[in-house]
This record gives sequence, structure tokens and C-alpha cells, in this order.
Amino acid sequence: MFSRTLYKEKVRQFQKKKLPKGLLNSVFSSKQVQRKFPIQAALHIVLDGALVGILTTVAIMSSVALHSQYLWTKSFTKLETTRDLNRRILESTSILESYLLKNQKLSRNLVPTKAEDLLYLARPKPEETKIKLDMTFKSRLLERISSFPFKSGY
Repeated sequence: MFSRTLYKEKVRQFQKKKLPKGLLNSVFSSKQVQRKFPIQAALHIVLDGALVGILTTVAIMSSVALHSQYLWTKSFTKLETTRDLNRRILESTSILESYLLKNQKLSRNLVPTKAEDLLYLARPKPEETKIKLDMTFKSRLLERISSFPFKSGY
């Protein structure tokens, strides 16, 4: 059995010994590993290249995903702004329409109608329209004046 002091001395002696640099270089030299194990060295090179490629692809795809998410967020914000402006325009238009209908006297003359109340007129014949176009300016002016509605009263 070893005593503790003896064991400690051997450990210290081993720790003080330095391995020659040539030994380290020969054990961990990539050229010697390639000579001894060419298939394993080639596999390591291929796997290193694949890992670098995968990391590059992940970095590129992450940047593309983040950029497209930024663009989508920007477009959605513009869409929300556009919808809000559209809603405001509709509200202001309805307010203006209600104000005009309340303050105009024409609204009393207008009545709500249905599709059944509409009258559909036949299209005028081309000969009649040609005759109208051929009429003189004076007769057209007189016809226009006579077609205006007359207001009742004084």
C-alpha cells in the first residue's frame, strides 16, 4: 500500500515533467491523422463543411424571416391606419349628409321610394334624336325654357 506522501510526491513529479513538443505535434497532427485514418479525416472535413453550411443557412433564413416579419408588421400598421381613416371619412360624410338634410327644404319634397315605384321609359328612336339635333339654337333654347318647372305662388 502506498502512503499518501509517497503518492503525492509521484504526482508532483509527473506534473513537473513536461512533454516534448514534438510528441504533442506528432499525436495531434492533422497530416498524420489523415495518413493513418483517411476515411475518418475525410468524414470530419465533410461534417465540418456541412455544419458551417447549416449554420450559415440558419443565419440567412433567420434574417429573412425577421425582415419579412418587419415588412408585414409595417404593412399591417398601414392597413390599420387606412381602415381608421376610411371609418373617419364615412362618419364625417354621414354627419355632413344629416346636417344638409336637416337644413335644406328640399328634403321635404323628397320621399323614400321602392323599386316598384320607378318608371322605366323606352329608349328614344334614333330618328327623333336626329330631329332634335337638327333644330335651331333658338328653338332649342325656347324648348328648354318652357320645360323648366314653375313655382307656385307669387
